Amino acid sequence: MIAPPLARLMADGRPPGMAVAARAGTVIAFERFRDAAAGLLPRLAGCRRAALMCRDTHAFAVGFFALLHAGAEIVLPPNAQPGTRAAFAEGCDHLLDDALLDVPGVAGAGFDPIDAEAARVTFFTSGSTGAPKSVTKTLGMLDREVAAFDQLWGGQLGPVLATVSHQHLYGLTFRLLWPLRAGRVFAAETHEVWETVLPSLTRDATLISSPSHLSRMTGIGPVPAQRRPGLVFSAGAPLAAAAAAEARAILGCPVTEIFGSTETGAMAARQQRRGDEPWTPLPGNEIRLDAAGLVSVRSPYLTGWTATADLATETPDGFHFHGRADQVVKIEGQRISLPEIETALARLDWVRDAAVAALSGPSGISRGAHAPAKQSVGTILGAAVVLTSSGEAERLARGPYRLGRELRRALATTLEPAALPRRWRFVPAIPRRAMGKRDDSSLRALFGIEPC
Repeated sequence: MIAPPLARLMADGRPPGMAVAARAGTVIAFERFRDAAAGLLPRLAGCRRAALMCRDTHAFAVGFFALLHAGAEIVLPPNAQPGTRAAFAEGCDHLLDDALLDVPGVAGAGFDPIDAEAARVTFFTSGSTGAPKSVTKTLGMLDREVAAFDQLWGGQLGPVLATVSHQHLYGLTFRLLWPLRAGRVFAAETHEVWETVLPSLTRDATLISSPSHLSRMTGIGPVPAQRRPGLVFSAGAPLAAAAAAEARAILGCPVTEIFGSTETGAMAARQQRRGDEPWTPLPGNEIRLDAAGLVSVRSPYLTGWTATADLATETPDGFHFHGRADQVVKIEGQRISLPEIETALARLDWVRDAAVAALSGPSGISRGAHAPAKQSVGTILGAAVVLTSSGEAERLARGPYRLGRELRRALATTLEPAALPRRWRFVPAIPRRAMGKRDDSSLRALFGIEPC
């Protein structure tokens, strides 16, 4: 079956009884999905802009397509916290949530195709500082992005379950729009812990996940062959090589990492085996680098070339990512790449994961009541490290201070002195936001030092 574009999904329909979603093991047929959207439409008459925030992915899908057919711009708040709800409610005609599940359906209603280039969906990026930034895309852009996924992996796509929210671009496209377009079943629930993910897996399932979950699999035994997924995706941040290897060993399936952003959509992908694999652009995506090594992308789901703050070097088949431009700091007159230090740390036997922060302090130590008055304030590096079991044994045997000194010595074989962290924190997990991106504010808070 060749699925219609998303703009024609409701108008063209699906074969009678065809499953669209599943909730707690109960299948939801396409007719129920379409009838629910038809039941919601009368309430949206005259709506120009609506905020949509649902935990249940089927309810979200009902609201999403009802709003598209009502001609309203869809606004996707980044979370459902009370303050966020109040802020977004002020600028919208409606705020739609999981109460959509209680709307009675209307059977047999007809739908016209949507104008895909006029239908608008607005996302909000979390950003590292300041207020969230809005990014607006058309349904046509989203549909062309989903088509690129299907071109690469459509033959392997099975029932879709996820540990990430549909409120963000990655979750929306991978866990909802792609299975809808391809005629696969998506799970209405979002799994927040592995204790609920693992029993839900089937041999041909597709798991949409992130580094924040895939980095927390230590202690989980290998999944039985009859429940190993066919595809596992991760996005939000590069996955540490050790976590990629562990996830593959446990799930019996390599992790396909997605490189991109809310602004660009999915740009490239890779599967790690050695840990230094380059990123390969997705179908239709062109990548170029400027003189400073910053990436720009042109793709079917963007308008013209789009510049990014991503630093990279070209390879014959793609590029190596070296972090964002705002992750390069100057110390003692040298340009220091924080991701390069993190990669060097992750290669050490005692280190499972690491994050490096630029901090400010007098002469390389933290500011405090007893700091000498004449010391100048400069930039220093702090490293938060998640240890392996052997690393934890060394910490207990040596103590954290001596272990930090040993890690500095190990790094000194490959890094310049200015790139060696001076402060260390040994932590159970690197602070991350929901999609796996590092939480820089929480990271710096570990050291009690303001950002420089």
